[in-house]
Amino acid sequence: MKDPSFPSPDLATGYARARPRRRLIQTAVLAVLSAMLIQFTLSPTSKASYFWSNVKNLHRPLQYHGQHIRSNFFEGWYFKIVKPGLTKDDPTIGMALIPGIYRPPSPRSPLSEPSQNGGVDKGEDSRAHAFVMILGLPGTQKSAYYRFPIKEFVDLGSQEPGQERAFRVRIGQSVFAHDGIVLNLPKDRFEQVPEEELEAFYTEASQQYERQYRATVEDDHPVSDFRAMFPSQKDLKALASLEPFAVKGQFRFSAGLQTPLPTSRLYPSIMGFTAYLPFLECNHGVASLHHPIEDGLISVVTASGAITESVFDGGVGYTEKDWGINFPSTWIWGQTNIFEKAPGSSLLLSVASIPVLGPDVSEWVSTHLPILSSLTNVPGLLLVYYHASTKTMYNFSSYIFAARLENLKVTMDIERRLQTVSFTAVTKDPQNGQETVALQVQMTREIGTGVPLRAPSRSQRRMATAVEETIIANTKMKLWRMGSGEIIVEDEGQGSGLEVVGDIGWLERRFLVSSL
Repeated sequence: MKDPSFPSPDLATGYARARPRRRLIQTAVLAVLSAMLIQFTLSPTSKASYFWSNVKNLHRPLQYHGQHIRSNFFEGWYFKIVKPGLTKDDPTIGMALIPGIYRPPSPRSPLSEPSQNGGVDKGEDSRAHAFVMILGLPGTQKSAYYRFPIKEFVDLGSQEPGQERAFRVRIGQSVFAHDGIVLNLPKDRFEQVPEEELEAFYTEASQQYERQYRATVEDDHPVSDFRAMFPSQKDLKALASLEPFAVKGQFRFSAGLQTPLPTSRLYPSIMGFTAYLPFLECNHGVASLHHPIEDGLISVVTASGAITESVFDGGVGYTEKDWGINFPSTWIWGQTNIFEKAPGSSLLLSVASIPVLGPDVSEWVSTHLPILSSLTNVPGLLLVYYHASTKTMYNFSSYIFAARLENLKVTMDIERRLQTVSFTAVTKDPQNGQETVALQVQMTREIGTGVPLRAPSRSQRRMATAVEETIIANTKMKLWRMGSGEIIVEDEGQGSGLEVVGDIGWLERRFLVSSL
């Protein structure tokens, strides 16, 4: 007779198998709770507001998240608009509009950095402000930064059921919404980025290019002068001397013509189930993967009254947003939705170094337990391709257990002055669970042609120029079924967005494996 106090061999085996899994789950939960406890201890008020905001808006990632957050927070919506070119005389034109709000960490002393333009509410840190950034302007100056007092940022978003994708904010006299934009940016809100800030940015960008280049050539190969590929100091002085200008414009893109990202309770946003972690350094949301620009016009009005315009009627749009505490220290971002053979399709890549337990915990570990600092950052991947003709979403992101990214590389062609991001990814075929699909991508841009973009800087504790963004890169991609060899689509895209920032070698080393 079997002793009832002992399970049968089959059950015992099941218990043995379940025990490590249970321990893993318990360890993960303990790590998450420990990270939250440490962050609450370091800054209880701001963290409580940040956590609660992320929980409250879990299924509304596009809504404004900063209602009750007073420090250490940023949020920005990203509207990318591209009009495809037809000939050499009618080239592709692209631009990005980025409205947002920035609240710096609590100052270490009562003294705070003075505002360069515009006042602030009484008691408000002078570094806190709302902003509108524009990249790809017509005319001499390709980018502009408009700064507004916090009080001129107004959330007009809807909280009604069925309006999860609706958002609307007003900054000054400009309105940004899920279905349109009205621009009215006066010249007295224009903030010229200091020459010293741009020079520091171009110097750092040149060094990043050199490190990437060194990783792909022999050690004795002569180093190219990447700084010479960016605007010269003379050019920067000329830009700094330009008078402030106003920008006006209007864009319309109906909600009914947009391509939203499919969501569910498990995957409430592009971040999948990781959206349930309320303390991440940076969060990501996608409003529309692709939509037509029904009407689009932007005008630059100089102090003398001269007007330069760009027309985007018939163009293609894409909308996303970021919010959180800070941008990652290292990332690659790429996006394109203007394909030749598969119109309406869209590709999005975002791979970054993620302080998985939060930036405060990572900083504490690197200071007090440096031997463990490498364990606090992991590579995170968001990668989706939407095939419009079959209405199929291929998801290669980190939270898809069957998916993986391989052979991530950033290479340089000095003679042609080109930088290329290439990779291969695999995942289960959503149309056939027994099949695996592979995606191969190359995204290429001309070195030095990107536009400088400000971002929240954790080290400088302010908005600082830190990103070279290109909005007219080129993309080549191929998607096929690995078992049968059937090519689903092989295509080229234009008007691609591309950013390459930080220690890219760190990312490359974590995606070296190849099984194809």
